[in-house]
Amino acid sequence: MKLQCFAIYLKSYILAAFNHFNPMARNILIAPCGNHSVLFKDSWLKYSNEKQFDICLLFYHEQIEQPQLYKGVDFFFHLKHFKYHMIYELLTALHPEWLQQYDYFYFPDDDIEIDTRRINTIFQLSHAHDTWISQASLTADSLCSWPFFKTRKGSFCRYVGQIEVMAPLFNRESLKQCLPTFQLNKSSWGLDAVWPKILQYPETKLVVFDTVTMKHSRRVGMGELYQIKGVDPYKDWEEITTAFQAKKENMQEYGRLQLVNKEHHSLLFKRNQLRIFIARKKQAIRDYNLLSRISNKKLFSFLKPR
Repeated sequence: MKLQCFAIYLKSYILAAFNHFNPMARNILIAPCGNHSVLFKDSWLKYSNEKQFDICLLFYHEQIEQPQLYKGVDFFFHLKHFKYHMIYELLTALHPEWLQQYDYFYFPDDDIEIDTRRINTIFQLSHAHDTWISQASLTADSLCSWPFFKTRKGSFCRYVGQIEVMAPLFNRESLKQCLPTFQLNKSSWGLDAVWPKILQYPETKLVVFDTVTMKHSRRVGMGELYQIKGVDPYKDWEEITTAFQAKKENMQEYGRLQLVNKEHHSLLFKRNQLRIFIARKKQAIRDYNLLSRISNKKLFSFLKPR
């Protein structure tokens, strides 16, 4: 599935521009937060004046040590639970109307490093490509379980079998279908294997955008709540995939859009540039219309139709 990068970007930016000026198109980032969480301030809100999304933090510690830190966010709730349990409570009990008010929902862990501009971009690209669930790719130095999600050189995006649970971005309809699973286990392990089963394993709607990167900064499975509440994520993973009769993991790539520019696929890029150059020259010759110009001269007036 190779396409010209300029065509991809054109589509992305036209639709993104439309959505930006469309008051009905709204985005929200909803994430867990604790007393040691800093990335929401240092990274997600790094360029807060450019932010094109609302941000909602769900606090999981018993006590809030520095409440003044959270004044820059749009919404803040002290729910004291695991990430997806808090999101479930938020969207079913506290603000169920948000499922109608927002179009796209981004759920990063609190150890995901991605700045405001890249968050804007992942929302824009998800709008433009009509994704059901999407994510940014992981940087080479990210700590992760699945190298499959690390950035692929020369790739714009990949159509994949599943999106990782640490930072998925849902569209509204897919979220409505998958939301009941959010409360089914504590660790959230295995949820990302169940979501594609619920969505009937689509091959063009789950997308990793390699052109947008994020960094996972902590070791997988080392979150505080895992240790405090004695959660066994592997057991959670086994039980939920068995209950839904879902593939335990579906790390498949069904296709991708390649970048075609001076750095990637340079020969193909040069060939296409040559085609464009020749096409423009042909058009210029047609537009010049040499015979019409000659017939308009008095010297060749006899050539004019009578």
